Amino acid sequence: MNTNTLSDELVTQWNELLTRVAELLEVPVALIMKLNGAHLSVFNKSLNSQNPYEIGDSECWDQSGLYCETVIKTQQALFVPNALKDPVWDHNPDIKLGMIAYLGLPIKNVDDSVFGTVCVLDDKENTFDGKTRAMLSSLKHLFELQLRMLAEQKEQDHKEAFKEQTLMTMGLAHELNTPLGVSVTSASMLVESASLLLRALDEGPEGMEEVRKQAGCIGQAAALLSRNLYQMDDKIDRLKQSIVQCHNGVSTVCRISDVFNSLAEVWAPSLAQKKVALKIDTDPSADVLLHLKPASLIEALNHLITNAIEHAFEGVEQPTIRIAAKVKNQELKLRVSDNGAGVNLIHPEDIFAPFYSTKKQIAGSGLGLAHVKRIALNDLSGTVYVSRYENGLSIVMRFPVSGPIAQP
Repeated sequence: MNTNTLSDELVTQWNELLTRVAELLEVPVALIMKLNGAHLSVFNKSLNSQNPYEIGDSECWDQSGLYCETVIKTQQALFVPNALKDPVWDHNPDIKLGMIAYLGLPIKNVDDSVFGTVCVLDDKENTFDGKTRAMLSSLKHLFELQLRMLAEQKEQDHKEAFKEQTLMTMGLAHELNTPLGVSVTSASMLVESASLLLRALDEGPEGMEEVRKQAGCIGQAAALLSRNLYQMDDKIDRLKQSIVQCHNGVSTVCRISDVFNSLAEVWAPSLAQKKVALKIDTDPSADVLLHLKPASLIEALNHLITNAIEHAFEGVEQPTIRIAAKVKNQELKLRVSDNGAGVNLIHPEDIFAPFYSTKKQIAGSGLGLAHVKRIALNDLSGTVYVSRYENGLSIVMRFPVSGPIAQP
């Protein structure tokens, strides 16, 4: 696997490490150069003031005469104590920057392709003793180790993504199986009833009773078919929105209370029909201007409310969904609870798996709570967990927010 990307945090750490190395070796320059096709660019650098190179500086490396060109082509260490005294190197481009001494080693990706080089340069003659060479060799192996670890992590992430995609597909098939079966049965009923209706019409007045009967059957089958097709369409649309669309990741300045008010307004008709109360408690710490991703937040809340309505309240008097929010240490804590039947959980995290179900309550059956987990982790860069599950379900999302922002 060719891993040519590193996190910003790791890049910063390497800049700091190269700075310490340059200080210890008493040289003005320590670099990691990265190969990008036909170009070679400065990827990391020592941050001392004597270093004339800038991160991002790039040149075509082939036939350039650069020290690093030879390291890349030979895949061997290169040692030049004084280029001005060496006819092979007395015209190389780095002399223009005053760099006449060079020691460099190749860096390889885990697939044995070339990542680039690690090198130190000096503006004076330098024989680079054994300790210097050993330190540079250690840097090379350390960098290659981190490349290997990143490659392994990337491979693991791909496996997890494939596993999640497989579970999502199984979950969708599980959710669609029942309404699809009902739809097929309803369609067969329509065909049969239509045939019997036509036969009854041919019988004239004597067949009117059968006409009424089959007309009623057609009406019932059509309603059943329509209802189940609508369910399938809704489930497919929900999956499509969550997987195909890149959620509106734009962070905007708003009040969490405005997000909740908008949510309550949209849900009011459905909640009234189901006779479910929605109660919202916004702590003063959260009722300020914050940088939020309202689209992602609203989608997660929609899934949680839908889950409660569909699965929590059978046989429950005065069904209620509560949403509470507060901010502490630049983190928004959002709790969504219900007073429903609760669930039997051995491993609470299982509730976020696609099509998870229990005998006590089919909470999380299908894709809803799996999407909540993905939104919390990926879109909101936070976490989600179950905080209560026996006497009603309570799910908490925590994610970082910017603010509170001083109001004008």
